[in-house]
Formats: sequence, structure tokens, C-alpha cells
Amino acid sequence: MKKFLFAASALTALSVATAQAAPVTVNTGWDTNNGPPASNLVAGDKSYAYLSNAGSGLWYTTSQVEANVISGPGYSFNNSGLNTVTGNFSFQFSITIDNTSNTPPMYFNTSRLSANDVQGNTTATVTSNIYSDAGFTSLLNTSSVAVGGGNGGVKTYASDLTLLYVEIFGNNVSSSNLLGNITLDVTQRVSAVPEPASMALLGAGLLGLGFARRRRG
Repeated sequence: MKKFLFAASALTALSVATAQAAPVTVNTGWDTNNGPPASNLVAGDKSYAYLSNAGSGLWYTTSQVEANVISGPGYSFNNSGLNTVTGNFSFQFSITIDNTSNTPPMYFNTSRLSANDVQGNTTATVTSNIYSDAGFTSLLNTSSVAVGGGNGGVKTYASDLTLLYVEIFGNNVSSSNLLGNITLDVTQRVSAVPEPASMALLGAGLLGLGFARRRRG
């Protein structure tokens, strides 16, 4: 019985360690001001694919990155240096988890939107809509935040998803509230639905426990 409990504890520790693996910083970005968007941004076990943008012609000027976030979710898609963005704008991209090297497989757990203003004003807003389909019709959640006013709160995903479609748009951005950055943080977890192997292991443990009690009796 002690050996079984030790093995189960070791398996749990391995799963947690995998879920908290540190992400890698992406050093290249998308910049439509210099021509067509670059290829997908890839960091850690995730890739970010540019889909489209509308509105302000200079809606981003620097790269999107994945990096550690000190407080809050641990994986961050960050679009910074947006001081030239004004008016209303939107852009769409997808985030995919590649489970090739993840054991056990990982899935999206939570997301959080935030937007900063280099001048400290909060008269503009940024909103993110996250969908489960490429047609942007099956809405999973919506987060809206005043520019410079903190973050849009943490949204939780209950299903096992490895692909998200994201639309982010800004409203009423002007020279009085220039954007510093827009960030979408995401966390990952192991499956919310027990896998057959996990259920079998649990069943074997319960049978072993029952057998041990019968022997004592």
C-alpha cells in the first residue's frame, strides 16, 4: 500500500512540474508596417498565428512575445510599443498548444486581458473575444478593460481545448491615451476529464486498499 501511494504521489508531482514549465521568450514579431506578417510566433509548446487586422494602419510597431508574468497567469502574449495607435482598431490571431512533447497533454485553463496607457488615462477601452472556431462564431468568453485601468479579470476554460481564436479590438484611442501595450495571459493544465489510464490506476488502488483491509480482517 505504501509503495502504491508513493508511486501515485510521484506521478502527481510529475504532472504539476510539466504544467508549470517555464515559457520561452519570442524575439521576432509581426509587423504589417514592414510588409506581410512574419511566420507564426512559436514559444515553448505554443504557436501564435496572425490572421487579420483592421482599423489604424499603424496598429502595432513591435513584436508579440511569450514570457513569464510575475503576478497572474504564467504565459503572456504581449503587444508593446503601441504609441502610434489611434482611433478604433482590431486584430485576430490563434493560439495553439503543441502537445508533441507534453506528458501528460496540456490544455488551456484560464486567460486574462490587460492594457496599459503610457499617459495613465482610462478613457479608451480594449476588448478581447475568444472563440473555439476559425469562423469566430462560437464565443467562449469576453473581457473588456479600460486602457490603464488594470485587467479584465481571469476567465476559466472548462473544456479540454488546445486551440483558441482571439479577436482584440480598441475603441476611442487618441493622443491623450496612447497605448503602452496589450497583453493576453493564459495558463495551462492537464485534462479536466480523467483519462482511461488514470481511472484504471485509481481503480487498482481502491481494489488494493480493499484487499488489504480484508486480509487484516
